Amino acid sequence: MKNRIFAFLLAGMLAATSFTAVSCSESAENNDKTGTEAPAAQTPGVETEAPAAEPEDPFASRAAEQDNLPERDFGGRDFIVIGSDEEGFGAYIATEELNGEGVNDAIYNRNAAVEERFNAKTVYTGVASYGDLSTQIAKAVKAADNQSFDLAQFHVVSSSGSAMKGYYHNWYDIPNVDFSRSWWSPSNVEDLTIAGKCFLAMGDFALSTVGRSYVMLYDRDQAKNYQLEDFYTVVKEGRWTVDALRNVCSQVYTDANGDGVENEGDYYGLGTDLYSNLNTYYWSTGNLIFSRGDSGELEFHYYSEHLVDAFDKCWDLINQTPGIYTKGEHKAGMKLFSEYGCLTCNAYLDGTISFLADFEHDYGVIPYPKFDEAQEQYRTMVDGNHEAMSILITEVGDDLDFIGIMCEVLCAESYKYVMPAYFDVCLKQRYASSPNDAEMMDLCVNARVFDLGYVYDNWNGASFWFQDLLANAAHTDLASYYSKKAKVVEKYYGKVVKLFTGEE
Repeated sequence: MKNRIFAFLLAGMLAATSFTAVSCSESAENNDKTGTEAPAAQTPGVETEAPAAEPEDPFASRAAEQDNLPERDFGGRDFIVIGSDEEGFGAYIATEELNGEGVNDAIYNRNAAVEERFNAKTVYTGVASYGDLSTQIAKAVKAADNQSFDLAQFHVVSSSGSAMKGYYHNWYDIPNVDFSRSWWSPSNVEDLTIAGKCFLAMGDFALSTVGRSYVMLYDRDQAKNYQLEDFYTVVKEGRWTVDALRNVCSQVYTDANGDGVENEGDYYGLGTDLYSNLNTYYWSTGNLIFSRGDSGELEFHYYSEHLVDAFDKCWDLINQTPGIYTKGEHKAGMKLFSEYGCLTCNAYLDGTISFLADFEHDYGVIPYPKFDEAQEQYRTMVDGNHEAMSILITEVGDDLDFIGIMCEVLCAESYKYVMPAYFDVCLKQRYASSPNDAEMMDLCVNARVFDLGYVYDNWNGASFWFQDLLANAAHTDLASYYSKKAKVVEKYYGKVVKLFTGEE
């Protein structure tokens, strides 16, 4: 069942680019040394083993991509980015000094390079919470304040509330910003541009748009102990589905403490919390709140027959499968995994840094499962507390030229140098040396969906229903549930559409 209630043609579509593989500066340095030493002499008639070929630098094309920005000297001006300290992403924006830690140093060097090139310093201003930041944005607009900050970058669901009030510029009106480039998410064009307008943008300068991507982690050592098929192979062959995950969990569960009851002393196939960990299955199983029709028109269709099938399958996985550990505590699955209590867990990439620093087993990062093998692509969501980039309507004239150049170059330099360092840390220094890990990480990042219905939910839409219903041990008839709520939620999404088109 598809309810096509909003339809209009998209204007100003730009070509989207895919997320490509990345590399590290150390590899580039090694490649620079190639050929500087004379080859060893060989004895005639004696066969010698050919020297191993230098690995091809997977980062070379990324680092070589030019941003084509004009030359500017901004006279030592500060580029002030305001964010929420509650979300903890300030260190991704600006750092005070080099400390030998890969991501920190990449961020420091990025900002230093931008400052040297444009004579403008990147500065972070933190506000206690995203609620306080939304209030501050409203005050700035009412006071016509264009001095306190240049870019707002914070919690996407909260930021959408400010967008709905008309506080942000259309990104297509910002000079020198090119959404077709590799450092901007394709979703800016494919999902978040309507009638030639985009108010919330996702770029690599906002590192949390990658860091808060939902993935699954699996314990490679334990998978071998249980004689399970290599998960990377299963994923690459398109066989990683909800049913495949359920089969794994059923095989792996072990009553480790021997008390005959599933509890925290046992070993589980999957560990998960009951919040966005579960919500991600809505998108991973092929559902969208808004999508495009064959002619590019926008379609709202939260409810469908496929959604009912996907919900029932996921509800069975969470509530009817042996070997599933659930807890109503944020990051509960990651915590259990880090304590060697489960084979797989639902997580986001930041979790590999914060929870697995001392993890001694080998582990892999894989996408959420598909609905079935017929589903063409793996999909995932990014947690609602990730940053969205926005520019207040109080900024005008030359300020917009400045802001556009700084946003573009910071995203470009992040794509080239910060992302490689970040990915390597997520995989504990394996990304640059393991083609399989690199391929799987890129697959997971490519799976990100920035659904218009989620990005602009502002806690008024349908985006969080799935997690609430999956967390309920009593099965819900989804058709009846939706019919009771459809009128209200469709009215709200009508207001979202009106923001872009002027028409509900």
